[in-house]
Amino acid sequence: MAAVYVDSPNNPLLKEFKRLQKSSRYRYTTQQIALEGPNLVREALKAGLTPRVVFYTGDYFERGGKEWLSSLDPSVKQLKLTLPLFNKISDTETPQAVAAILPFDPGKSIKIPETSFELVLLLDRIRDPGNMGTIIRTAAAAGVEALYYTTGSADPYSPKVLRATAGTIFSLPIGMSRDPINLLSKLTENNIQVIAACSDADQNYWSVDYSKPVALIVGNEASGISDRLLAETDLQVSIPLARNTESLNASVASAVILFEIIRQRRT
Repeated sequence: MAAVYVDSPNNPLLKEFKRLQKSSRYRYTTQQIALEGPNLVREALKAGLTPRVVFYTGDYFERGGKEWLSSLDPSVKQLKLTLPLFNKISDTETPQAVAAILPFDPGKSIKIPETSFELVLLLDRIRDPGNMGTIIRTAAAAGVEALYYTTGSADPYSPKVLRATAGTIFSLPIGMSRDPINLLSKLTENNIQVIAACSDADQNYWSVDYSKPVALIVGNEASGISDRLLAETDLQVSIPLARNTESLNASVASAVILFEIIRQRRT
């Protein structure tokens, strides 16, 4: 489809893009998300997803986007914006001159298969968007097969989280667990050991045998994992820290333990 030149902020599609950026409820209701930046849009395309609309500046089209934008499915609406107008819809300090509205179901659920997962991650009330996005990116790199998050967590499909994932969010099954106790019960029934990362646990994270299927729980940045979830765990592990440091950033703690699991399984 040929690009349509737009120079008014009152364009309905621009307004819809801004609403998708700001409202989690609107994203879930319309089953759409707002992407900004060539990396995010391209990763969505690699995952087999088709944008409904793409926005870009004429300068971006000529300097780096012409080849892939010209190859988009004809059904994709293309809007060419002036740089000042693109800057108005941007959610970043340094706009990257390309964005998109993507049909996507952020409320999709993950079904536990008849054959057990080998590695699952459950995030309990991770509220910081940067932490959420970095954990998703780390989980994808570590080969996590499914990532669940509890209510009270940052929305994985908010602009800040999406940017922090660097597009890996489209390669990892993610779903909200409104009943995490039931989730852990089903995982246990599938012979998956449930392990919690706790700063005050007596057992060091490297002393555990991770050769069996694992569901790792990582908790809230300030209060950790809720007591009701801790009661459902098989093991609780900690990362020993030097000096008077109380705890690690949630995303760092996730990476340390996930890659210890990978290290053990590969050796």
